[in-house]
Amino acid sequence: MKRLRRFWKALDEVPGAATDRLEWVDILGAEWRDIEPYLKSTGRRTTAVMCPYPGGDGCPRRVVTGANGAIRAVCGSRPQVCDPLDLTGPDVTILALDRAKLLRDLSRTLDAEPTDRPSGAGRVMLVGRHALAAGLASPILLALPGPADPLAEDELRTAGLDPAGSVVLVPRPSSLPAPVQARLVAAGHQVIPLSEAVGFGATGFEALQPPAILLAPIREALAARTRTAGHEPVWELPSDATWGELTFTLIADEVLNVSFRGQTRRLEPDHLGMKDGRSGKPTEAWGFLQALARFGGSLGPMRADLVEKHKKEKQALTKRLREAFRLPGDPIRWDRRNRSYQTAFVMRDERPKAVRMSRPRR
Repeated sequence: MKRLRRFWKALDEVPGAATDRLEWVDILGAEWRDIEPYLKSTGRRTTAVMCPYPGGDGCPRRVVTGANGAIRAVCGSRPQVCDPLDLTGPDVTILALDRAKLLRDLSRTLDAEPTDRPSGAGRVMLVGRHALAAGLASPILLALPGPADPLAEDELRTAGLDPAGSVVLVPRPSSLPAPVQARLVAAGHQVIPLSEAVGFGATGFEALQPPAILLAPIREALAARTRTAGHEPVWELPSDATWGELTFTLIADEVLNVSFRGQTRRLEPDHLGMKDGRSGKPTEAWGFLQALARFGGSLGPMRADLVEKHKKEKQALTKRLREAFRLPGDPIRWDRRNRSYQTAFVMRDERPKAVRMSRPRR
């Protein structure tokens, strides 16, 4: 696997990670062919190109186009210090870093869930989220400070820095000022220089270590967050799980089968925190779940007074389900048009018919 030291250095030193093709080829050297796919044309042409002996009044060499369309770079010093250089259209085309492509590949490399958010033109971009389990993930940010002003920590927060812990990727160890890095680490974030962690192989960018090892500090922080959350999930679902993949089947008044990708688990009210500790009876949240099951996951249409009556029950059930499965999004949604509550999961009632037809136990 190749180490891309010139590329990471260029991201620190080339303003806006954009310059003409001629300079990119010179800067990247042997890495040019690997990195070329990550550079895209801006549609603009440069008006000057680098000089082999920079420093004179005529630097850099001006790009001029002759009447016949020929392109040349000419020295402006008198006498001329550099020889004229014949160029092509591609030579003077300004190429910029294809941020979206780089973010996608870094997301794949680090086992992160890619983001749908546009990458934007800022100096900090969201790569994706590295998840330990469903509902338990840390954002991965890419910071490209460049050679201008030092990066402000507010830029990281605006891009999605999670106070509970994030991964901040930078081109090199020197990309961020030491005090900024120290504050990030002290706050529970992990700063990773790409020059030390990511190389280039047959499939493109590749981590020099398995992501589980490379991201071990943030993964341990995620695990610690789970241990201190106060409620253990009843099922550690994979990070890409969604509510829509769950099927809830009520088979008895106090027995719920939950199915996910071919597996089924039997749950009772106390497993979901829905049993009153004093009376030993199911809570109103469980009663609301029974009502949803009775009507196939859609409860409504409702009058305004009934909506208000069920509001607290819905909130309590939502809270318990989120704690139990740690999935993002609302498991029970309000359908404004039909004035009804709709489950995001499949809801079935397979209790005996006589039980289903009776008034739900509340």
